Amino acid sequence: MERQVLAASSFYSKSYFFNDLEFATLPQGVQKDLKDLLVDACEYTGGVMVLGFTADGETFLEATAAPDDFEYDEIGAKYHVNSIIKHQGAFLQSLSVWYNLVIKGNQG
Repeated sequence: MERQVLAASSFYSKSYFFNDLEFATLPQGVQKDLKDLLVDACEYTGGVMVLGFTADGETFLEATAAPDDFEYDEIGAKYHVNSIIKHQGAFLQSLSVWYNLVIKGNQG
């Protein structure tokens, strides 16, 4: 099993995506917090922010940009991702626990 995307936000299209086909059981309040986190991060960094789960059930958060986006600050985006991981670590860890108990637990 490869990584699974939980949600993503794009600065380019000003859009937000939540993978409700696989993760519809995530509580609505958590979905709102997730949306706020990713949209705010995109507003700060530009590009695209993706949050999901690795094959091991851990969360990942990554920032990417279009190849022709010359205004994108890759170093600043990585710094911001690390800041989110540091300050929102409990939230990200709770998503990982939920994923392992609810999603992987139902599959195994």
